[in-house]
Amino acid sequence: MKKVINVFLIMAMLLAGSMFTGCSDNKNVIGIIQFGNHESLNNCYVGILQGLIEGGVEIDTADLELPSNAVIPTITAGNYTIQLENSNFDSSVSATQASSLVNKGVGLILAIATPSTYAAISSSNGKIPVVYCAVSDPVGAGFTDESVSNVTGSSDILNFDAQLAMIRAFLPDADKIGVMYTQIEANSVSQINTLKEKATDYGFTIVEKSITKADELEAQSDALLNEDIDCITNLTDNTVVGYLENLLTKANAKNIPIFGSEIEQVKKGCLASESLDYVELGRQTGLMAAKIIKGEKTADEINYLTIEDSFPCYNSETLDSFKMTLPEGYADILNVTPEN
Repeated sequence: MKKVINVFLIMAMLLAGSMFTGCSDNKNVIGIIQFGNHESLNNCYVGILQGLIEGGVEIDTADLELPSNAVIPTITAGNYTIQLENSNFDSSVSATQASSLVNKGVGLILAIATPSTYAAISSSNGKIPVVYCAVSDPVGAGFTDESVSNVTGSSDILNFDAQLAMIRAFLPDADKIGVMYTQIEANSVSQINTLKEKATDYGFTIVEKSITKADELEAQSDALLNEDIDCITNLTDNTVVGYLENLLTKANAKNIPIFGSEIEQVKKGCLASESLDYVELGRQTGLMAAKIIKGEKTADEINYLTIEDSFPCYNSETLDSFKMTLPEGYADILNVTPEN
C-alpha cells in the first residue's frame, strides 16, 4: 500500500510540475482578443504590434495573422508569441476566449474594444494584466473602478462637436440625424447621451434605434431609414460598424448620406468623418503593454490614455454621388477614396 501511495505522489508531483512548466512557458504568450473584424479594429491590432516591438518586446512575427496594410518589422526569433482571438462581434465568444487565455496562463491580455475588455477583466480578475484599446468611455464602463485591478488601456472618445459641425456644414438644411447603437454596451449608451446633449447646440434632433445583438441590425436599420431623417452618423459601436456595408447599400438607395466615426468607414463609402488615427491609438496601447511585459511598470501604475486629436476626411466619390460640393472651410480636407 505504501508503494502504491508513493507512486501516486510521484505522479501527482510530475503532473503538477508539468502544469507549472506549461504555465511558465505561457508567460511568453501575449493574448489579444479582438471583438470583430473591421478595419478600425484591424488598425488597432496593427498599431499594438508596432507599439510592442517599438517598446522592446521581441515578437515572433513569422506566422502572425496580419491585415494587408500591416507594416510590422519581421522578427523570426522573437521571445514572445501572439495568440490572436477574434470574437466575430459576439460577447459570449469573447468570454470563452478570455477564459481560455487565463486558464492557459498567458503573460498579458490585450483587449480590443469594450466587450472584449469586459470579458478579459472578468476572467482575469486581477491575476493577469489586461490592457484595453479603443474603449470610448472607460470610466462609464467601470474599468477605472477601485475594485478593478491590474488593468489599463486607451480610449477613443469621439470629437462630437467637430462631427456635428461637419454635418451642419455639409447639410445646412438638415434637421434630424439617425443613429444606431447597442443598448447593452455602456460605451455606446454614453456616446448616444453625449451626442443628444450636443446636437441641440447645432440645431439637430437625434432619431435613435437600438439593438441588443447583431441579428437585430437588419430590422432596426430598416426602421431607422423609414424615419424622416436627413442623414445617419455612426458612433464607435463595433456591432453597428460591422454592418456598415449593408447599411450603406440601404441608405444610398434612399439617398440618405452616412457620416462615419473614423477614416476607414469613409473609405468604404461614408460621406465624411471627423476621424481618429486607430493605428496610432494601437501603437500607444502597445507601448503601454510593453512597459508591463518588461516589468518597468504595473498596469495599476499606468493611467489610461485618451487620444483626442481628430482630423476631417471625406470621400469624393460619395460626395459626387449625392451631387454635393465641399462646404466652405473644408476645401483642403483629406480625400480618402480608394485610389487615394
